Amino acid sequence: MNSATSGTSNAAKRWTLPLFLTQETKYFYGVILFLTAAFLYLASNHFHLSEPQLLHMTWIDRSTPFIPQTVWIYVGEYILFVSVYITCRDMVNLNKYFYSFLAMQTLSVAIFWIWPTTYPRDGFPLPSTLDPVTYYLFSSLRASDTPANCCPSLHVSSVYLSSFIFLDEQREKFWFFFVWATAIAVSTLTTKQHYVIDVIAGLFSAFIFYWVFHHRFEYRKKS
Repeated sequence: MNSATSGTSNAAKRWTLPLFLTQETKYFYGVILFLTAAFLYLASNHFHLSEPQLLHMTWIDRSTPFIPQTVWIYVGEYILFVSVYITCRDMVNLNKYFYSFLAMQTLSVAIFWIWPTTYPRDGFPLPSTLDPVTYYLFSSLRASDTPANCCPSLHVSSVYLSSFIFLDEQREKFWFFFVWATAIAVSTLTTKQHYVIDVIAGLFSAFIFYWVFHHRFEYRKKS
């Protein structure tokens, strides 16, 4: 084997990942993925290596109204995740999703540690006229999720990456989940959880991680 062939072979080997998710284990590993992602996010959300910095408020940020009721759309990401994970039929595709989701979470959290950002949420108090159930949900969200971890928005990148799973199978479902993800992305602005640059960065992040793990890696069955 010549050196060029050897180099190509080694490169291919470096870009190969094992297929470990099966129909029998998908739910077990799904719980592991959720717990890992939650731990990584909350750790960087509550403990900072330096003081989180405010970002520039664009005209879109300033003109977007604060609509507390859209918190119901905002928290719909969890239903979206479960729906996507359960309805995915192709185990190879689900393995790709698992790897890409975990990698994206890990890199995003690293960014939050290195460059912590925050949103001026104090300028948008919850109105006293808000219905009790929505008020409780929103206040609970703000208590558990500090205004840090802004850019890129993991809320946005996670829902878009999840919708992209249907670009490789059951394509008739893609637009439904993509529109749902877009509604959630918009809700991050109307709930004053994120800047518009966070949304753009989150969408870009989803595209990159989808492309890398769905088109640049090879996958092999576990021996």
